[in-house]
Amino acid sequence: MSRTCLAWICRCLSMLLAMTFATCAQAALSITGTRFIYPAATSALTVRVGNTGDAPILLQAWLDKGDTHADPSHLVVPFVLSPPISRLDPQQRSALTVRYTGEALPADRESVFWINFLEVPPLTATDSNVLRLAYRMRMKLLYRPAGLSGKADEAIRQVAWSLDQSPGPDGRSTLLATSRAPYYVSIPQLELRGGVQSISVQGITVEPFGTTRIALPASKEAAAKATAIHYQVAIDSGETLSGSARLQQ
Repeated sequence: MSRTCLAWICRCLSMLLAMTFATCAQAALSITGTRFIYPAATSALTVRVGNTGDAPILLQAWLDKGDTHADPSHLVVPFVLSPPISRLDPQQRSALTVRYTGEALPADRESVFWINFLEVPPLTATDSNVLRLAYRMRMKLLYRPAGLSGKADEAIRQVAWSLDQSPGPDGRSTLLATSRAPYYVSIPQLELRGGVQSISVQGITVEPFGTTRIALPASKEAAAKATAIHYQVAIDSGETLSGSARLQQ
């Protein structure tokens, strides 16, 4: 047997051995809420967390401005989150506190930030050959100035929908969501209907006083047949409401 073949077999055995000792893990961290609203008049916001698992976990939390790859140690945001690192024992519940530090933010619209939750399982003396998996979740934090016009739960009604007449480089179409509201609109599910088949998109955030471009998984010809938008929109209570709107041609 050649040395090359022997080396290849050894590498395969090493990979199989590593897979044998690796364990499948599930996230044990629970968070109350799906997004968080920080009214300007609030002195602090409480984020409730818990450990639903059977082993302790380490929780690291921080805020960013939307860059998922940013180094937490170099981020500058107008909030303080404490504690940044905490241990949660099995079935333990705890709370994180977010405080606005007073730096200037737009007064005529909401500002969006993201709270990151990194769950790290503990390392024990018997874990030398076990693959440990860390879980990261990100949730919106919306800073809401006082005196904004209208109601946040009705902001979806101030969004106009249209199709970009110029297809992208891959021939696919783009949906334009133009908002006249000062609030961010979170849409977990959206469908364009009216053609031969519906076109579905998930996880949309429409920015205030602007136009949000939404890439569609369909060609310009297929999207052009749609006549209506059907959506589910998240409201302040955490619930989602269903609605529809006309697609402007």
